[in-house]
Amino acid sequence: MTLCSLEHAHKFLALKSAFTVLYKNGNFITAAHFARQIVSMEQYGIFDSKPEIVQQYKKYFQACQTKGTNALKLKFDPNDSVQVTDITSYLDCGSMAPLEDNRSVNTVKCPLTGAIYAKSYKNKVCETCQLVELGVDALGLNVMLEGMQQQQLGAGFDDPLGF
Repeated sequence: MTLCSLEHAHKFLALKSAFTVLYKNGNFITAAHFARQIVSMEQYGIFDSKPEIVQQYKKYFQACQTKGTNALKLKFDPNDSVQVTDITSYLDCGSMAPLEDNRSVNTVKCPLTGAIYAKSYKNKVCETCQLVELGVDALGLNVMLEGMQQQQLGAGFDDPLGF
């Protein structure tokens, strides 16, 4: 699992969040992987002030191994190790899967957030911002202060709208 060289305490928070979501959704095999990762972090000393955390996740690991099932099918391989320098493609914000072909002709981009989606999401609402339609030409977000607008219009331009 790639966590972009996070500090150990931040890596723990990411692993803990992943474990919690997986455990609550009944994906015990995958949750066991994250519990094992948390237990292996003991060597870095981040649990020195709370040693009960390691014992707690050891128990979670055993419980997950006992249950030994995954309720949901995930596109996750715990043995897959990707280095950040190896990433040359984008992640589809709709399916959260890597885009095999990330050329602009095969993707659509949210003009507001810049989120990238597979071409199949064209004309659908962006799932990131829930505001704009994907694949439509737009300027994005333009913010103009009212005073600036009046100042610009007053500099030799007639104001047809009465601003």
